[in-house]
Amino acid sequence: MDLISDAIVRADYFRRSPFAHGGRGGHKEWLHFCVHGPQVAALINFSVVDERRHHGPVPWQEAMRLTVLTHDGQWDGDVEVFDAHEVHLPGGKIHARYGPNSLRFIDGAYHIHVEMQDRPITMDLRLRPLSMPGRAPNLTREDGPPIHWVVVPRLEAHGTITIDGRVHELHCAPAYHDHNWGHWCWGDDFAWEWGFGQDEDPQNPWNMVFVRLTNRARTRIMAQAFSIWKHGRQMRTFREQEVTIFHEGKHLRPGSVTKIPRVMGLIAPALPTDVPHYQNIVGHSGQDRVTCRFEGHDVSQVIIPNDNDFGVTIINEVSGELSMEGQIGGEPIKMAGRAVFEFLGA
Repeated sequence: MDLISDAIVRADYFRRSPFAHGGRGGHKEWLHFCVHGPQVAALINFSVVDERRHHGPVPWQEAMRLTVLTHDGQWDGDVEVFDAHEVHLPGGKIHARYGPNSLRFIDGAYHIHVEMQDRPITMDLRLRPLSMPGRAPNLTREDGPPIHWVVVPRLEAHGTITIDGRVHELHCAPAYHDHNWGHWCWGDDFAWEWGFGQDEDPQNPWNMVFVRLTNRARTRIMAQAFSIWKHGRQMRTFREQEVTIFHEGKHLRPGSVTKIPRVMGLIAPALPTDVPHYQNIVGHSGQDRVTCRFEGHDVSQVIIPNDNDFGVTIINEVSGELSMEGQIGGEPIKMAGRAVFEFLGA
């Protein structure tokens, strides 16, 4: 096993909820993947979360979901829920089977198979990591325990994505992966902004990852980091006061917004979003300075019922274009390409 594979096996395994063994309930966890082919983008998310049960002998019960979004001119996708007998999800491993869908880490790569039940979407993907995993084990929240994060910011994707009969072949397509877990309730007083970007030229060695955790009104910053990677190695991370973020332009006002699960569009039908048209990120410390600009184009929404009230939490998935330039240690940086940013809020 090579160095990257060994690090991923040690860091990226499913934790699972401790509630079944007498521990705390409210655990949430997912492995998230993004792929950008020449004419297609896809997001795949295998999640296992403690859902609150307001009636019955136990207050929490694990729910396994597969969330898929694709874009090849328009958004499509859904959230599918699986019963326990349809799932094989051993803790301590990077392995999941949700009905006909599967995720495995073998032979130094993530292997993903998707067959959606109610949407005409299938995938067979092999994602080979090109970077060491990075860890952020304790992202602070004001009203509860921290959120934990593992990120593999650069992979190459091979395989096929089929959407309603349209077959997209992928060869060395840029891809991204992260893994999040912790204890919280949807509807708590927190929100996040996250994004990643790679150059369209696979020979360009630079890529970036950004994350910011705030209160729900986005008036207080709890944690923020802007990481720059080169040839799979983390070259520089700007943190807290070293990071400046500002938005430009009016909020995105798309003509239509794909909302999943589709039934949740009845609860949150509004088209306006609180997603900025442009997001600028500046990392600055000493002689090191990197500027990143993201222009959002299309947005879809994952709508999640809150755990403790009748409201919802909306996750905006935004595709667009990203450019980055600057210098680290006197070395110039420049890249541009497609990117995905995510904005969670009310």
